[in-house]
Amino acid sequence: MTSNWPDVLKLSGAYMALLIGSGFATGQEAMQFFVVFGWKAYAIIVVTLLLLMYTARSLILAGRRHAIVTNEEAFRHFCGPILGVFLTWYTMIMIVAVTAVMLAGAAATLDQAYEVPHYAGAGLMALLVMVTLMLGLRRILEVMAIIGPMLIVLTIVIASLSVGSNFDGLEHGASQVHELDVLKATPHWALAGFIYVGMVLPGVASLLPKVGSTVKNDNVITAVAILGPLLIIGAMAIVITALLASIETVYATEVPILALADAVMPVYGSIFAGVIFLGIYTTITPLLWTICARFSEEGTSRYSALVLALATTAFLGATILPFGQLLNIIYPSIGYVGLLILASIVVADLRKIARL
Repeated sequence: MTSNWPDVLKLSGAYMALLIGSGFATGQEAMQFFVVFGWKAYAIIVVTLLLLMYTARSLILAGRRHAIVTNEEAFRHFCGPILGVFLTWYTMIMIVAVTAVMLAGAAATLDQAYEVPHYAGAGLMALLVMVTLMLGLRRILEVMAIIGPMLIVLTIVIASLSVGSNFDGLEHGASQVHELDVLKATPHWALAGFIYVGMVLPGVASLLPKVGSTVKNDNVITAVAILGPLLIIGAMAIVITALLASIETVYATEVPILALADAVMPVYGSIFAGVIFLGIYTTITPLLWTICARFSEEGTSRYSALVLALATTAFLGATILPFGQLLNIIYPSIGYVGLLILASIVVADLRKIARL
């Protein structure tokens, strides 16, 4: 293995930060992709972990060997010129849709914790994002390095405390969840892991090849491809266990993680709501920046107009449906498209093997 652990930890942290959004931070991803299937959630976890490790290594390695630095280059490399261009434009549209989901998640968090009206919470987040993008992205990138790990650690602490106090309810929750009205991201548990990985692939396929172009050691790539997915899915497994053990308390809430925090320590739950809000903020802002920076230069009137248009569109989308329902529509649809990327990666790797 590698002795360059500082690089491994830094790149693994970047991978985790990319996968932290309103879905993970609020617990809705855990509920809809995993918890809803009861005991089978743990089989889905294993499938998801293996697929994330495989795709992470393939994407980073491709970036190193072919000097890939943009998402379009990555999509063209794995998917060909036609599908690659389609996925490039689809990813930009997807970012706006995901931003709407995240605005809704921020609004649901403020509503559940402080009874802030949904439109006001979504509007506040949209305003913060617009101001940040207008003033420049440098500061938010510094904040991301702090908020992402903090959110993961606090989530694990809350989930672990909840499991410790409700572990006896795990068997009951796993057997009873099928009888509750919980939204499903996929109709069958065997699809859930694949759709979850497909959902995150447009994002990681945009970042990991660029990461790979900066790595000079295959051992570092292997370590990152193991550690990054292991950390994020390990945290997800703890959250799943906590939600199953307290399923009757959390299943009807928009922000299940916040319900766990309130049950463990009400005051702590109010503080944690603020951390969730900041975590969503640090995820949304760089996402929207990738579109704005592609079509205009920071500081120009065109850039400002694009920031305003995209943030307003996402805000309007965030107010159409409750957060859980919005996530249930948009995230699985991204997952099915992401399966095209997964299949393309597998085919590309099989062709490499055949040439050996």
